[in-house]
Amino acid sequence: MGDAVQRGVDSAAYAWQLDEQAHIDEKEANDVSQTFETRQNYLKALGEEWSSANPDHTLSDAENERLRTGSIASSAFNGNSTANRISGDLP
Repeated sequence: MGDAVQRGVDSAAYAWQLDEQAHIDEKEANDVSQTFETRQNYLKALGEEWSSANPDHTLSDAENERLRTGSIASSAFNGNSTANRISGDLP
């Protein structure tokens, strides 16, 4: 009898664990999505500000917004990589 009860407890605990992990995974996915959206909005605003300060540059043209944002994102990525390398925090 005790063995059957233990299996039932183990089964319930496992089901609870899977449910909790699903909640954690969902929250993490939402957090990642929110972080991405916030970063994209920040990069777009940064690009608009840069264009205001550099109106004669090719990347300031309205049709080059995607290139401008890509250039800023690439620079940010390179800066993060350099900072991680200098600090010894290599992925």
